[in-house]
Amino acid sequence: MDPRLIGYWSDQEIYPGSPEYTDLGFRADGSGWMYWASWSTEFVVHRFGWRVPAPGVLVVRRRLTIGGTWSVDGPGVTHRPESREEADTVVELGWAVQPGPELILDRPLDDLLGGTRFRSVDEGGTDPTTAGPLP
Repeated sequence: MDPRLIGYWSDQEIYPGSPEYTDLGFRADGSGWMYWASWSTEFVVHRFGWRVPAPGVLVVRRRLTIGGTWSVDGPGVTHRPESREEADTVVELGWAVQPGPELILDRPLDDLLGGTRFRSVDEGGTDPTTAGPLP
């Protein structure tokens, strides 16, 4: 584990007003998640395990993909998971943490969803799909 990765990262600070955004969470126990959402009310969560086998190398093993829709519910957001797919996909990425701090990936964690630049978020975050039942 590289302690510089541990925490919560988001691209919302880099691309304010974007119609979609991606958040990443890296826990000290080697688990994590990627959350992607768009103004279309769709969302996707990839749950994964992660490790850093060498400096600048991040290996992610996606274990579960959850998709669905979200809606504003009072002061919060409600997520309705509509699909669940077990996975065993390994992705190897180059990475660096730069001043800011800013996490830079050499490519997205998901080829269709997500970004490559993220800022650290002090408050932290959680995988939004852990709060309710899954399909």
